[in-house]
Amino acid sequence: MKFLKTLTVAIILLVIITPKATCSQDSDNLLAGALSEVGASPEMLDIVDWSVINREFMDFTQMQQYQDEIMKIFNAEKENFDSTKENNETYRILNTEGKLNSDTFLQIIIQSAILPAEYEKDPQTYLTISVSSRNLEKYNDFAKKVSKTINSLGGQSKITSCVTGTFNGKLDEAQQDKLVETITSYFEIINTEKIQDKYNFSIIGFSPLLSEGIQILGKNYNIHIAIRYNSDEDTTYIWIGTPVISLEY
Repeated sequence: MKFLKTLTVAIILLVIITPKATCSQDSDNLLAGALSEVGASPEMLDIVDWSVINREFMDFTQMQQYQDEIMKIFNAEKENFDSTKENNETYRILNTEGKLNSDTFLQIIIQSAILPAEYEKDPQTYLTISVSSRNLEKYNDFAKKVSKTINSLGGQSKITSCVTGTFNGKLDEAQQDKLVETITSYFEIINTEKIQDKYNFSIIGFSPLLSEGIQILGKNYNIHIAIRYNSDEDTTYIWIGTPVISLEY
């Protein structure tokens, strides 16, 4: 399990630093369709976007103005959101989170920092937007708003998205092999790398049906699938992400 988490963190870091880490906004039909293809019950969609938006050390008043602009894009009601601030002489963080509706959670993090002198770079402000929703049919709407927000504030949208599904009970080896075979065929996946133990399975690969992803050791990857059995719930979870799964599983 620790190795799986380490792999996920490493891949997420690659997404952040690799310009080719982009995701098509029409991938929602494919991701949600994959859950249906393997007979999983849809549970959640998650969309995360991250970018440097300027080369300034912003004060909280400026950051608040950016937050207000973002809230307008999402038609968010301020009374449903809470904000916290952190700061010292080298960084300021404004973290705003709350519900757009009963099914959807939105988090906005604006972080401005003065980089160490040895980097010889100007200050930077970063914007991270995260949307989680049980309404998978709203993916396109959320993805467009997330991308619009990042781009309108001077960043470069690099969306990562993920859908979560469940199966009752624990899948036996034959069922899990069939599930993986079905997904691999569904996405026409090549260049696969797999990790598997008694309880967990993880695979990354490249699907020509999705946008360009990230490069690792000269190979291009744009899809990440993980399967894990939760014995406390007697439930098997499946996560399908592009270009990677951007949340802990």
